[in-house]
Amino acid sequence: MCIKNRFLVIIFFLLSATTDFALGQVIHTLTPGTLTVAVTTEAPKSEFDPQLWIRRYIEEFADKNQLSLSWVVVPFNESWLLASSEKVDLVATNVASFPDRAHPGASFSDPFLYERRALRIKARDQGKFKTLNDFVGRKVGAVAGMAAERDLINRASEGVIIEITSTFPELYENFEAGKLDAIAEAEYYTLSGKVISSHDSSVVLIDHHDLMPGQREESVFVVSNNSSNLLQAINSFIHETKFPIGN
Repeated sequence: MCIKNRFLVIIFFLLSATTDFALGQVIHTLTPGTLTVAVTTEAPKSEFDPQLWIRRYIEEFADKNQLSLSWVVVPFNESWLLASSEKVDLVATNVASFPDRAHPGASFSDPFLYERRALRIKARDQGKFKTLNDFVGRKVGAVAGMAAERDLINRASEGVIIEITSTFPELYENFEAGKLDAIAEAEYYTLSGKVISSHDSSVVLIDHHDLMPGQREESVFVVSNNSSNLLQAINSFIHETKFPIGN
């Protein structure tokens, strides 16, 4: 091969490599061609369910990047560790980016929504309750490991009965059955500050506040560091695509 042709070949490969890196075109997943994603719900159906919003968002991302999807249903508590242990490429369980949830081997994406703490009550009870202090002698539920659990433990007055479940379905079933007077959860917001509706008119959210006063509680995806180019790709998608899809 002449020197000129050899030089042109080298330039071609350098340009190709640079272009692929810059555009994030090549995403390497734990199973080639398949994006393995941790979620907390098998088949969310309610338009008020954040897991449905997140699933649609990830489906759009996967379609754009020509990846098939494998959903892995897990408990929420410590789900953020699954990416660092190479169980999944992406944790999409609506994880808040608390420093104590960071772990070697995985990275937080840029935020795609933010939350404020609140209490869910039946609409017929809104004359009875205004804040958590009104629930002395009453039962308030949360899911283990959630920011809501931290919030309850930090704020509940003596006499407020805290009930912790391991799953969201169990929590909401208990609430609907009247076994709980309230659920500690979140009001969800787009990054621009618009409320994302998470309930119908049969319930209301009260006692809105920041978990950490003055700080936004931001939700992120947790990305395996071994899934090369995935973090760059998901961050690019977040910047280009408003959450939730169709909002």
